[in-house]
Amino acid sequence: RSNSLSRSRGAMNSKLTHRLLPLSEAGVAEAGDCLEAPRGLFCLPAVVNIGVQKAGTGELQTWLGAHPLMLAHGGEVHFFDGLRPSAAMLRCGQRQRTNLRQRYARHLWHRRPLSRDNVGAAASSAMAAGAPLVRRLAYEKTPAYFDLSNPALLACAVPRAELLVMLRAPAARAISAYQMCAGHIHGKWCQASIDEAIGSALTRSASGSVPRLRRRHLSPQLKRLLTMGMYSAHLHRWLEHFDAAQMRILWLEHFKSEPFECMDAVQRFLGLPPHDYRASATRNEKGLWVIGKSKSSSERWDKTPPSPEVNATLHQFYAPWQRTLAELLRAHNLSLLPARPIPG
Repeated sequence: RSNSLSRSRGAMNSKLTHRLLPLSEAGVAEAGDCLEAPRGLFCLPAVVNIGVQKAGTGELQTWLGAHPLMLAHGGEVHFFDGLRPSAAMLRCGQRQRTNLRQRYARHLWHRRPLSRDNVGAAASSAMAAGAPLVRRLAYEKTPAYFDLSNPALLACAVPRAELLVMLRAPAARAISAYQMCAGHIHGKWCQASIDEAIGSALTRSASGSVPRLRRRHLSPQLKRLLTMGMYSAHLHRWLEHFDAAQMRILWLEHFKSEPFECMDAVQRFLGLPPHDYRASATRNEKGLWVIGKSKSSSERWDKTPPSPEVNATLHQFYAPWQRTLAELLRAHNLSLLPARPIPG
């Protein structure tokens, strides 16, 4: 049996080789394995897109979902960003690990029942519990994980998962997020104009100095909107729990201008065979390549830009963080397209 199993694994891409296990054996499950219970089948994701908000994560999910070997969850899962762990859970012992994986897998698919057929099991003889399966890669995305979740929890649940992080020039991301809140969500914290909001949130200690975030009288939502763009600080947290080889960064600006090159890079990183995206992609009214209906095409709220002064202040605020990020990406080889300069 062991020899045949080794030959089976050697003949297949190991990233597409996973197991079907009883739910009770979740403690030994790896990223991408499926857990079977009397009431259904639940797969742990092999790939998790952890962020960031307003950086095209939904668009990337649509493109990945078009690949025949990807099993995209759809929507956002929001499991780890709402989890408040106990000290025992953070220690990630066998009992805690088993419980966390069961809860995560069930939460992930409770609204979308899976079967052996749609996870891509190839042959009935290969579907015994614990046998390797050539199957679709389960994928979930929750951009709030990037800054709100504890990376130790995701590492406890799926330590070998591969992480995709979509970033966007931080000033543009902050502006877009505020515009969505003001024009679509209508939150109480974003009722002021964007100039007033940013002007009240950022301050300078002296003329010409780098703007700083005010520590007092700042709403938690506006603080989060601005600190989310301190990408290097957040990435450092994730690199404490995941190897750099498991993580890749993709910029929205590159994805918009070179979607096919980006998808080629994503497929190589995930070990997927090439899919012909050009055959199904079309250009939308903005001239961008899309698969199906672009999410951004339905955004009809007001997108009045900030004043040049406020725009410059935002860029100055993020400039030191962008320099640190560039060093981090080079040091750990995190960029999917390393030859491209980072935006922003």
